[in-house]
This record gives sequence, structure tokens and C-alpha cells, in this order.
Amino acid sequence: MPGPALLLLIATLLPLASFVILVFAGKRLGNPLAGWVGTIAIFGSFICSILAMTFWIGGGKFHPPGMTQAIDWGIEKAPIEMPLRWVPVGPGINQAHAGYMDIGIFVDSLTIVMFAMITLVATLVHVFSTMYMAEDKRFPRFFTYLGLFCFSMLGLVLGSTILHLFIFWELVGLCSYLLIGFWYEKKSASNAAMKAFITNRVGDLGFIIGFGILFYHLGNASLPDVWRILDSSKMTAAGIQLSNGVWFTPTLLTMMGIGLFCGAMGKSAQFPLHVWLPDAMEGPTPVSALIHAATMVAAGVYLVGRIFPILTPDAKLFIAIIGCTTLTMAALIALAQSDIKKVLAYSTLSQLGYMILAMGVGSWVGGLFHLITHAFFKALLFLGSGSVIHAAHHEQELPQYGGLIRKIPMTGITFGIAVLAIAGTPFLSAYYSKDLIIAQAGAFAFSAEHHGLSHWYWLLFYCPTIIAFVTAFYMTRCWMLTFWGKPRNQHLYDHAHETPTLWVPLVVLAVFSVVGGYEWMNIKGMIADSIKENTQYVQLRDKSFNGFSKAWPEDEPELDLPAGVTPTRRQIEVAEAKLTPSQQTHRHGWHLTHKIVTWAPWVGMGLGFLIYMNGYAVANLFMRLAPVRLIHAWLYRRMLFDELYNNVIVAVVVGLATVCGAFDKYVVDGLVNLAGWTTKKVSKLAGMNDKYVVDGAVDGMADLAQALGDGIRMPQNGRIRVYVLGMFAVFALVVTAAVVMIASR
Repeated sequence: MPGPALLLLIATLLPLASFVILVFAGKRLGNPLAGWVGTIAIFGSFICSILAMTFWIGGGKFHPPGMTQAIDWGIEKAPIEMPLRWVPVGPGINQAHAGYMDIGIFVDSLTIVMFAMITLVATLVHVFSTMYMAEDKRFPRFFTYLGLFCFSMLGLVLGSTILHLFIFWELVGLCSYLLIGFWYEKKSASNAAMKAFITNRVGDLGFIIGFGILFYHLGNASLPDVWRILDSSKMTAAGIQLSNGVWFTPTLLTMMGIGLFCGAMGKSAQFPLHVWLPDAMEGPTPVSALIHAATMVAAGVYLVGRIFPILTPDAKLFIAIIGCTTLTMAALIALAQSDIKKVLAYSTLSQLGYMILAMGVGSWVGGLFHLITHAFFKALLFLGSGSVIHAAHHEQELPQYGGLIRKIPMTGITFGIAVLAIAGTPFLSAYYSKDLIIAQAGAFAFSAEHHGLSHWYWLLFYCPTIIAFVTAFYMTRCWMLTFWGKPRNQHLYDHAHETPTLWVPLVVLAVFSVVGGYEWMNIKGMIADSIKENTQYVQLRDKSFNGFSKAWPEDEPELDLPAGVTPTRRQIEVAEAKLTPSQQTHRHGWHLTHKIVTWAPWVGMGLGFLIYMNGYAVANLFMRLAPVRLIHAWLYRRMLFDELYNNVIVAVVVGLATVCGAFDKYVVDGLVNLAGWTTKKVSKLAGMNDKYVVDGAVDGMADLAQALGDGIRMPQNGRIRVYVLGMFAVFALVVTAAVVMIASR
């Protein structure tokens, strides 16, 4: 097995090993040893991931510190595909492994980056949890579930087939259910776990339909085979013709893509399946950090990234609309939330919307790049909120905070860095990834208008641009109400304190929140490399494959300028004139987008600072206006989505269940009970006939025979005087009869 694949496989199995150990010995190990078993295991996974990345980037050459000569591990920087034969089935399109339902390992640059991100965030969450959960009575069980959760997510990322992804996809869902409802004695926590589980099952129904279409036509083909066969660039008006002569129509391919995306709608909490994610805050805060940053919600975006080459334009447009709707709706709801974790939950929804929008408008690199940068600052935000909640004795309401920067300074500073990052502040990580997404959204809208399509496509650019300002505002609001100004709850403020074990992971995440987008980190470069790697890998089987090449958004068009000197304005104008009209528009659009994204954080944060610098004083003035109160109440109640679902969807389902229950009770059971009653009555009549007719006739004959026997037997009692008396009686009767007969003549 090639080095990186082996290292990543070990990284995947280490959390599973900790899960097995803690299942059988967790209670015996107790606190804190059980926690450190899980933490050491996931830290080992992180080390394996970094080694795999080092070998991968070095092309198989590792440069140990202090040595001038590299060690050649014989590893090539090329995708590694290792199918594993599992269940025998009929022959599929993958003739090399026909007759088997394959799972297996697939490693490329994207896999390497995802492993490094997941294991880093998970390690820091584990370290944070050893202190945060120290007093919990189910401490070992918590780390048992975390180990299984990490194994599930790493196994998903390592998968080489859609089936493999789906198996671990469902395991991720199970783990999220267990961790969201970890404090199951709270009704709100158990309800939140059920809500998350059921909502994801709705999305997974679409996933199964999409996978069913794919499996029916191709069998359990590997990801490279799926890209090769269903590359959207091969699509004609009639569709794509498979090797067996069957046509895969555009409508069918669109349905399949949307079906698979429905699974991502559930996992990544996209509209209209977004309702579970804010309620998932009922779980422990470290779980929230892991779910929102590196595991469950990341799985949905990762899935869309893997199926990107087979998405039709219609499927991509559907995905872009869902992402745009989600990012807009969630950001507006976050404006009115008072629970610090709910604010962060809706910020996650909004940022996930950016990633999904990126996939829809063609920014494959931008979406996955933002997934990585988002993981760092969102984990920092949630762990920072956990530090705040821990210091505030589990109080989560922003109106109860204020001035905490003086009590928990490290948390306040690192939380502030995360706010700057998510706002898109220049030179911080999200600035680079969000800039890429919005620029490509503008290019997408321009292309649609250029081809005579609707002007409504510009909403896919305007909405994320406006929400960039809104994001900076509501995140500044969150920081100001928590850390700035005077305490609004003096008792809480007086007893607040900071724990070093809690803020150490925050410092590490703060560093990555700053540098995560820098070129020397090479995250964007490695994601882009995976396009080239997979294109070349698939072209070995099909020279016409170019699906992934469409995913790379064009950067700012380069100008033909003299090297080594600063060009004059005239030289720039001449060079721009040589560009095509499309390139000129794209260049101007790129500069416009760059300026907007650069100004968005300053405007949003400045407005947030001015309104909340004195707590709720200014905001309360706005609340005196009736329209503002009405809008605030609507946003605070999450745009009434829960009420809408309860009163429409849930009510319809409950009503249908009631009707079905009544039908089952009065029709199905009624017919069964009627048949039983009729049978009982008929059997009773049959019993009476048997008893009084059949048995009566038989018993009557027996009784008659017995009576005759008794009658005949009566005179034969063995007494002589009876016999003599009988003879005289008979003789008397005969004489009497004779006399009567003679007299009658």
C-alpha cells in the first residue's frame, strides 16, 4: 500500500481503536484517563495526516530536520485508488472489478487537505473537552462517541465509491444523534437529537434515489469511473450514451444530481432542511464545534465536491439557488438571536450557503477552500463560546454578558480574531476564500446575462455580496454584547474566570484563522492540484475527459506587460484593450468584487460597534418602532419556520397518521374483527348443531337403547315372587281381555 494511503488508513483506524477501548474499559479508566485515551488517538491521526501531507507535497521525499539529504519513500504525487471487494453482485461498468460491490480508498490532494483539517480541529476539540466536560457524570461515554464520530468522518473522506460514502454518511448521522442528545435527560436535547435524525433521513431519501439511479445504470462504480462516464462536458441533447448502448438522458442525470444533493441539503443543513442545526446546540459545546466545523456539515459540501463533474447546468442552478437562499435567510435570522450559540449556528448556516452557492456557480475550489478556512474560525468561535459559557456558569444569553474581556481576556482576543476572520477582514483566512466565491458568482451572473438569460441571475451575486456586510455586523454585535462595555449581570461577571486548558486550543485555532488563506499554506493550491491530478488520472482511461477543468474559476486575467518595470497607466490601458470583451468584463468585475469584499468587514463591523458600544441602548431606540419590533420578532422566531413545519407538514403528517390509524382501526381491524365475529357465530351455530342434532341423534339412540334395556331388564330381577306375580298379572290380563271380547259380541 502506498505511503500516504497507509498513513491515512492508520489515521482513520486510530479513533476507531479508541472507541473500542472506551466501550469496554471507559468506565474503568474514568476521568480524566478516558479523555486522554481519545485525545491521544486523534492526535495520532493528526500526526499521520501531517506525515501523509508532507510525503504527498514532497513527491515522496521527506526532509527530516538537521539532514541535508532527503529520504525517498518512493511515493508519487498521483491519485491513489484501492478498491476492496465486498459483496458479490452482477457485472458493473467497472470491468476490472466486475461482479463485486466495491468499497475502498481514494486519495488525492483534496483527501490530504481534508484529513489534516479534520484531525487538527478534532484534536483541539478533544483537548478542550477534557476540561469542559470534566464534571460530567458520563465523561467516558462522551469520548467514546467522539472517537466513533471522528472515525466516521475520516472513513467518509477516504471513500472511493458513492456506496462507501453513504455507509459512513449514515454512521456520521448516527454519531451526531448520539452527541446532540448526549444530555438526553433534558427534553430539549432528546427532541433536538430526534429532529436532527429525522430531518437528515428526509435528505437521505433523496440521496438513496440519486444513488439508486446511478447504481442501476453503472453499478457501484468508483468515483473516477463516475467522472469519466458521466462527465457533464459529454452531454448532448440526447444525453450520454453508456458503453452498453443505453442513453443517460439529461433529465435523468439532473434528477440523479439533485437527488444526491438532497443528502447534502440534510447534512449541511440547507434550506428547507436547515431547521435541525440551530436546535443541535442542545448538545455539549465541543460537539457543536466539531459538527459545525469539521464533521457533519462538512460532509455535505464534500459530497457535492465529489459529484461536481457529473452535475448538469440545471442541477448546478438548483444548488446555487438553495445556497443563496440559505446564506441570506440564515444571516438575517442571526441578527436577532440572543443565545450566543444560536448566533454562531446561524452563521454556520450562512457560511455553508456560501460554499453550496460556490458549487452551484462553478467555483469548486472556492467552495472547498472556504470549507477549510471556515473550519478554523468556526471551531474557534464555538470553542470560544464554550469558554464564555464555562466562565459564565453555563449562561448562554447575550443580555446577561458584557465586559467579559476583563475577566477572560484570552478568550475575548481569540474570539475577536475569529470575528475578524468570518467577517472577511483583509489578510485573514476567509477574506481569500470568500473573495473567490463572490467573484465567481459575479462571473456566473455576467455569463448568464451574456447568453440572454434572466436578470434574476444577478441575485446570485447581489445576495452574497450584501450578506458579506450583514455577517460582519451580526458577528461584531455578538462580540460587543459579550466582551465590551459594562456588565449587565454583576453576579455573573464577578464569578467569571478563565481556564488555561480551555484557551490553549483557542490560540492555535486563532493562528490558523489568520494564516489559513495565505499562499504559503498552500491550501487553495492543493485543492486546485486535485483537479489536475484527477483529470490526468481519468484521462488515462478516457482521453476526452475534461470535467474537472471546468471547476476551476478563472482568476483575474493577466495583462501582457513589460517585466521588471512598473507599467504606466497607458501601458495598462493598451494591455487591457487586447483582452477579449469577456475577459475585460471579468477583469473589471474582479476588481469591483475585490473592492466590495475589502470594504464589507469595515462597514459592517463599524456599524456594529456604533450600535452596540453601549450595550442595548441604541438598539432599544430602534425597537420602539413598531415595524422594527415586528421584523425583530419574526427573525427571533426564526422566520416562523418551526411553526410553519409544525402547523403544515407535521400537522398534515399527524392528520394523515390519524386517518390511517382510524382506517386501520375501523376498516382493516373492523373487517378482521367482523370476520372473527362471524366465524365465532357460525362456529357457535355449528357447535349447537353438533351438540343438539348430531350428538343429540346419537345420544338419543343410545338413550332409547338404554331405556329399552332398562325396561326389559326391570322384570328380570331374579326374584321368584315377582315372576309369579307377573305371570298371574299376565294371566289376569289375558282372561280379562277374553271376557271383554266375548261380552262385546
